[in-house]
Amino acid sequence: MNAPTLLLRPARDKKAYRLKCRFKIEAYPYPDRLERAKVRMAERFVEDMHKQGWEYAEQFGFKMKGPFPMVETMILRRPRQHSAKEMLAGVLAGNPYRDEGVDYAKPVLALDMQEYWEYELCATFSRMEILTEYPDAHEEEKG
Repeated sequence: MNAPTLLLRPARDKKAYRLKCRFKIEAYPYPDRLERAKVRMAERFVEDMHKQGWEYAEQFGFKMKGPFPMVETMILRRPRQHSAKEMLAGVLAGNPYRDEGVDYAKPVLALDMQEYWEYELCATFSRMEILTEYPDAHEEEKG
């Protein structure tokens, strides 16, 4: 008769992770204005991360880098790309498939020409070790 085996879940320790956030402020801020904005954004950063289950490690503090040029996030709608197999019939019919001249890169002004600047806050947070599941070989084949 086989004895039952007790399977215990291995202990998961807390791990430290360095997380970053960016905030926007007007260009050429006064030092006291920048310090107040840094403190306010750090408080919001800690609150937001606490809502997601992260614990702030106070002993490491915050590090600020910047200024960086302000970059606006855009949602791009790309036209459908045809595969080579689909294009073959068109090329044989005389369709040249020329470049449409659409450029998805947006130029960024130099830092001294920006209306707003970005600064990056970096802090250490901890939480239970983040586990990542990798698919088995047979699961990838079904994809």
